[in-house]
Amino acid sequence: MGRKVFISVLGTGLYGKCQYVREDAHFESDETFFVQSATLQYLNAKDWTSKDIGLFLLTDLARKNNWDKSIIKRQDYSKKQEVEYEGLENVLKRMQLQFTIKDLPIPDGNNEKEIWEIFTSTFNELSDGDELYFDVTHAFRFLPMLILVLCDYAKFLKNVTIKSITYGNYEARNKENNKAPIIDLLSLSQLQDWTFAAGQYLENGSVNRLVSLCEQEFKPILKETQGADVAAQKLKSFITRLSTVTEERKACRGMDIIKSTSFKGLKECADNLEETFVDAFNPIFEKIKSSLVSFDENENIRNGFSAAVWCYDNGLFQQAATILQEFVVSFFCLRHDIGIDDEATREIVNKAFIIKFNNIPEDKWIIDSEKKGKLKEVFADDLFANATLVQSFNNLTEVRNDFNHSGMRSMRSPMSPQKIKENIKKCICAFGVILFNIKID
Repeated sequence: MGRKVFISVLGTGLYGKCQYVREDAHFESDETFFVQSATLQYLNAKDWTSKDIGLFLLTDLARKNNWDKSIIKRQDYSKKQEVEYEGLENVLKRMQLQFTIKDLPIPDGNNEKEIWEIFTSTFNELSDGDELYFDVTHAFRFLPMLILVLCDYAKFLKNVTIKSITYGNYEARNKENNKAPIIDLLSLSQLQDWTFAAGQYLENGSVNRLVSLCEQEFKPILKETQGADVAAQKLKSFITRLSTVTEERKACRGMDIIKSTSFKGLKECADNLEETFVDAFNPIFEKIKSSLVSFDENENIRNGFSAAVWCYDNGLFQQAATILQEFVVSFFCLRHDIGIDDEATREIVNKAFIIKFNNIPEDKWIIDSEKKGKLKEVFADDLFANATLVQSFNNLTEVRNDFNHSGMRSMRSPMSPQKIKENIKKCICAFGVILFNIKID
């Protein structure tokens, strides 16, 4: 488990005392000049250990005005007099925190070079696996953007986790009781994570990030509520089933794809899932649900074709070629009462295509006598008169062989990656029109 790291920028202004509150958490801080001390109370930082750290980013003026323990007074220009005051360094010392307090010098951020210095110096303080807690109350105008970018950068390079992003809204305090709200902004980072994960699925069919986020976000919720959080449970179930369906396609599980048992469960979860934990994520989630429309929740041979198209669209070209050809074979098996999982008998369809493409006379057919009648039946199918169908099936066979042998065939020139993709797309388009009257763009 990584360190807990509190990160805050200290400003230069003269701050007024107040109590910071978080009503939904039943939290109320001590009266303080500094939101940082209130936030550390809110985070129960008194329970943090010596391995953890509080990182305070200070410009020279912030150090002079609001940090140094020697500060006892400051000029209040609105009252035209000095007022009693103290530096944050003193406040933190009085809290008797067990972890290291580090003041990190930063430039003012007046230009791009200085902004990158702040980014780099902050990033360099982080270690692999850290848990980050941000206070952005006194951030520069550019800092919220910097923090979001830093979060993604550190997640990727140092495997950090963002645990908290808060903002103390002093200006919104209740003037009667002098209490100001602490606003939780973590949902913005969560939305960014889920958006990226959804994008990975929609662009390349990967559910790994969605599954990881599901474990990270919902496991603690469901543990705390003993599985009673309905929204979390529904979304977790949906993502789990989405992962199962996706893995079936990636692993070319033809019978599972055609029977659609897993997909039916996924569709039921999707229909029951009306909203997610963040309102802004709901439209993004609808895009994931809309990606399911080309599949039938009931057993349907056409699901094989849809799975091949899905694999192609998501860059899984070898799976697309495999599923597509086996789907065509299964299509003819069903037309001629051959079990689609009967490996020995379904080979009749493959032989029919070979015979047709190579124009092999009947006396040269190599097949067991008991299967010859069924072969003749398949061979006589009207669809076999379509030259494009036969040519496409042969082209797909070449693609699969090229894949399976990694292009290492002395009798054939290996195809380029682009040629492979072009051939698969042509086959998809041909089979779509010939077998289902579907035009694929």
